[in-house]
Amino acid sequence: MIALTRVDFRLIHGQVITRWLKQCDINEIVTVDTELSKDVFMQDVFKMAAPKGVKISVVSSDDAVLLQEKGGMDKKRVLILFKSVKELHKTVNKGLKLEEVQIGGLGGGPGRKAVNNAITLDRTDADQLLELESKGINIYFQTTPDYPSETLKNAVAKL
Repeated sequence: MIALTRVDFRLIHGQVITRWLKQCDINEIVTVDTELSKDVFMQDVFKMAAPKGVKISVVSSDDAVLLQEKGGMDKKRVLILFKSVKELHKTVNKGLKLEEVQIGGLGGGPGRKAVNNAITLDRTDADQLLELESKGINIYFQTTPDYPSETLKNAVAKL
């Protein structure tokens, strides 16, 4: 079952490993990133970062949809991890079914504005997230379990 779906540009890093895996009792991480799915070296780096007993896989957006359709996320407590809103949006539009998505880390840059703790948005990300929310997916912003969550509506109002 999908225990948590998170967008975090840092992917597998200390905050995810130390806090969210324990909080949600995760035993498998499925990283959905089409570019990373072609980079065997970086996949190995991410696999080394995982704690013992946590399976790591890196898949393309197409393969994520197929994995879900074939029941590949049904038997374990899965964290689906996306590097960007763009990849999330693309994957949902290809057929990945999600109930909610946590936005946990989106880095800064030109045209981006901080909307929650260290999470930034630009208009493109905001529009894609609003589209996903209109499809019935609950979108919220939260960096760590002890930091309060914020709705997409409140975050977008800060742009």
